[in-house]
Amino acid sequence: MKITDFFKSKDLSNKDKSRPWIPTYRWMSITAFIILVILIIIFFVLNIILKPYMRKLPPEITPWLDKSKKEIRAEQPKQIEQGQQNDAVQS
Repeated sequence: MKITDFFKSKDLSNKDKSRPWIPTYRWMSITAFIILVILIIIFFVLNIILKPYMRKLPPEITPWLDKSKKEIRAEQPKQIEQGQQNDAVQS
C-alpha cells in the first residue's frame, strides 16, 4: 500500500476537486492510534527524565504506598461503651 492510497477518498466522483477531502473511518482510527502511541511514549520518557525531581510523599499521607507496613483487612471501629451509646441516642 502506498502512502498516497491512504489519503485517497473512496468517493470517485470528486475528480473535479469541487468538494474537500473527507477522511474515512479507517484514516481516523489509524491517526487516533498514532496519536495515542506518541502520547504514551512521551509520558514514559518524561516520567524517566523527571524522576529525580519528583517529591517523596510521607507514608502518613499515603499509607497504601507504605511497603514496610503489613496489609491488614480493615480498621475495626472503636467500641463505644454501652452507657455512652445510650446517652448519645437519648440526646
